[in-house]
Amino acid sequence: MVVRRAALLVSPLLLAFVPAAEARGPSPGYHPWAPKTNGPLVIDAADLVAHPERHRGRAIPVEQPDFHALDDFAVPPGEQTEPDSSRAGRTPEGWVQRGGVVLPQPVASGDLEVDPDVIHAVEDIPGNEYPRKHTLFMNFNGGMLYASADNSAENRSTLAKQAVYPTYEGGEQKALSIIQAVQEDVAAYGINVVYLSRPNKTVPYTMEMVGGQWTDTNIDSPAGGVAPGADCGALGQRHVVYTFASGGTSATQAANTASQEAGHAWGLDHTFNCGSVMSYCGIANGVFSDSCDGLCETQCQGPNSAGCRLTHEEFCGVGNDQQNEDAELAWLFGGNEPDMEAPMVEIVEPVDGLEIPEGGDVDVRSLISDDYGGYGWYYVITQDGEEMANFVDYERQVDDDYRPALNLAGLPAGVWVVTVGAEDHFGHITEDSVTIYVGTPNESGSVDSSGGNDTSPPKGTGTDGESGESGGGQPEMTGGDDGDGKGCACTADSSGGRGGGALAFLALLPFLGRAWGRRRRRDRRFGDA
Repeated sequence: MVVRRAALLVSPLLLAFVPAAEARGPSPGYHPWAPKTNGPLVIDAADLVAHPERHRGRAIPVEQPDFHALDDFAVPPGEQTEPDSSRAGRTPEGWVQRGGVVLPQPVASGDLEVDPDVIHAVEDIPGNEYPRKHTLFMNFNGGMLYASADNSAENRSTLAKQAVYPTYEGGEQKALSIIQAVQEDVAAYGINVVYLSRPNKTVPYTMEMVGGQWTDTNIDSPAGGVAPGADCGALGQRHVVYTFASGGTSATQAANTASQEAGHAWGLDHTFNCGSVMSYCGIANGVFSDSCDGLCETQCQGPNSAGCRLTHEEFCGVGNDQQNEDAELAWLFGGNEPDMEAPMVEIVEPVDGLEIPEGGDVDVRSLISDDYGGYGWYYVITQDGEEMANFVDYERQVDDDYRPALNLAGLPAGVWVVTVGAEDHFGHITEDSVTIYVGTPNESGSVDSSGGNDTSPPKGTGTDGESGESGGGQPEMTGGDDGDGKGCACTADSSGGRGGGALAFLALLPFLGRAWGRRRRRDRRFGDA
């Protein structure tokens, strides 16, 4: 198997020694999209039994309206309504919109710079490994969006107005032209572009809302598109981005904007290369550039508006203020070879068939891995055959050994079964289960000390699903463009951690401490293949 990888040109450890006039250096431990949780997911079993609806999501995913009905919503060019500035939103607290860009206040002010070491530190969490497969879901049908931290699977967006987002008005054929152009833009990478039905909830994916106007979101100034910014290394993985396109917007312009907004969600900034989708000046069909191009920062949105400048230096050299989009996307997502292997899942704690007294606690620990990152996992919990919980662990909570971790406290009497499942972007699903006897004897008399039901590798039961336009899925977890469309407004959560705060780096210090002692993983990922 051939995987495209980018060679690391300069060690991140050298970044701090760049002269201040060229780069201030990273703010140790700071990344606005870093995981905000560290430690096991804890569930009170009494609440689980009393209120299973709090922990039991829908097994059937959100229904996606019929893509082929777009012509029913088409509005002829010249008849579209113009944006009404009186409907302008209000940029969320802690965010700053400067011209066509919205960034975390600490980044926009220059007080903090994203630390590339955080990207490598969290790679030890399962699913964050590089290269990782990914999916871009292009949503032309619109739908209800909720104002909350980005989670594409649950229709939650930091920039949403808590309202129904409008349907694209350009009709089916133009939508297909936009999709085809975006597919061509990412064809070299491990990115699936889908549009007919949504990916399964377990799989982390970017959702692109195509249609509507800037006034349909919570930004306060005109833009041709908007996306989470400063997510260097694409740690979020479940972003919601926007391309504002009416029926009169050309397919080429809409596709350029769509690719640019997705690029921002994946850690890319604006450049001066007019042939790139990441530029303001492009008119013709753009691409993700394979050269180191100058960042359009002060001249475009203002100083400090390139949120991932220090990460770009790892591919173009210290102090160059340049970006190589192709190299970064190849590092993030690898090549376009299909993923033929299912994830591996093994519950290593507790042992299968364990007996504990009524009211006892159980710590569930798993080993989950795959040949590519980007996968997600879920839990299904039953008591005496009745489903008590069924949710995706969106936060990927792990213990100190980077094992997916779930603690069940105060289990009532009964036969409990805990299932852990993992899914990748090519529809492979693998599960493993353990049975726990609480206040009741294990009548079979057998205890599997290996921790899982299946002792032959890979652990669990792997199934092949359909890639591409596949639906279905696991249930939910409970727990700058300027006005002419030649750029975008980029956004990132100012408060840190997938919605955390400027001091999110405090929560990352344990990860950093462990990762700095595990450099071999970074060397393996960034070294020459």
